[in-house]
Amino acid sequence: MKSKYTITEAKKLLKETDLSEDLLNEFSQDERSGIKKLLEQYYKKRLKQKELIEKFHKKEFLEKPFWDQNLAVAGVDEVGRGPLAGPVVTAAVILPANNTLYEVDDSKKLSIAKRNELYKLICAQALDISVAVGSPQLIDQENIYHATELTMRDSINNLYLKPSHILVDAMTIPVDIPQTKLIKGDAKSLSIGAASIVAKVARDRLMTMYSKIYPEFGFENNDGYGTKQHLAALDEFGRTKIHRLSFAPVKNISKLY
Repeated sequence: MKSKYTITEAKKLLKETDLSEDLLNEFSQDERSGIKKLLEQYYKKRLKQKELIEKFHKKEFLEKPFWDQNLAVAGVDEVGRGPLAGPVVTAAVILPANNTLYEVDDSKKLSIAKRNELYKLICAQALDISVAVGSPQLIDQENIYHATELTMRDSINNLYLKPSHILVDAMTIPVDIPQTKLIKGDAKSLSIGAASIVAKVARDRLMTMYSKIYPEFGFENNDGYGTKQHLAALDEFGRTKIHRLSFAPVKNISKLY
């Protein structure tokens, strides 16, 4: 049996994610190999979308009790604790209960293109977003762990909405708001995952900007981590104003850029 649609028309229709059962039944009885292949692709895509939504609902279980009471809950995460250069960047994100951020995940698991795509979606759907920057000088003065806590505090304090609760990735934020500390929270909580993406994109953009000032270090590619190129440039040109003096091997470099 052959359906009334051409292969081109069927391809266009089967790009939709929610077709009627009558239409799908018509396509399933079509014996053309092109239609069979398109239908197979359609069902694979639909299954993948279903799995994605199921995973998404599992990730919002921590936020849901607050959303059910119409309360704001903030996810907080950091990026840049380990590099030799550049700031630590934190983000706080408050999402609405009706968000459709199905692909949000730990930013480290995502490609650059996917991170940038999700960053735009988060910015479009979030009720509030705040990004804070902890300078290399703050890191040297306080130590990286405490500097991160203080920067997370800034990201919470700079929100327009005061959250009723905070979900944070493996840290304790020095603010007087109840909080849940999660190990690998960016993979477990939707809000923390969104915050990890915002912080990562913000810091990457900062490091790309710094790469224009200090082109020898390759900051646009290494994010300030101690790659071969970075260490060689450190030896040859000396430390810059964005290097962390308390981190080895920077502390052993006396030459200034």
